[in-house]
Amino acid sequence: MVAYNYDSNAILAMTSRTDPALLAAYKCIHQTLTSRGLQPKLQRLKNKASTTLKQYILDKGVDFQLTTAGMHRRNAAERAIRTFKNHFMAILCSTDPEFPLRLSDRLLPQALTTLNLLRGLRINPKSAYAQLNGAIDFNRTPMGPPGTRVLVHELTEARGTWTPHAIPGWYIGPKSPNPFCSLTPREAWE
Repeated sequence: MVAYNYDSNAILAMTSRTDPALLAAYKCIHQTLTSRGLQPKLQRLKNKASTTLKQYILDKGVDFQLTTAGMHRRNAAERAIRTFKNHFMAILCSTDPEFPLRLSDRLLPQALTTLNLLRGLRINPKSAYAQLNGAIDFNRTPMGPPGTRVLVHELTEARGTWTPHAIPGWYIGPKSPNPFCSLTPREAWE
């Protein structure tokens, strides 16, 4: 699911396509926006949206419109969806060739952070990320290229006396929760 908020110019995304996961993702995104003072009033949906999702949207006091099949120009979010896809594909293409693609959903938080840091805001001169989460301190949140090979330090208790002090791993992003939701992408659909 990819959601686009017009006022903040933010792109928000979660993984999976099952109805329960889409509903959980929408609840999370709606909660994030309302807690930041961005109360949605109108939601444009693809014409294949589930009845459960539509009912939840109505219960929250948000009106919705369905986009006609094949008419992507009418849905303002389509450009944001294409931008997100291009950004995420660029991240996937720059990962190590041996990076397991089954872990690609773990790259989503950093992808959303970097994408929204680059997007200007419609309502003031901050970035879309700053509107939703406050200014980011790069000294406290260093970010490297996702999908890079790393050596992960093992604590003394977890390793033997003469074993290496690190094990091979993958960099998937800074140690922080999903910036837009309390759920990690995998928890949203498990």
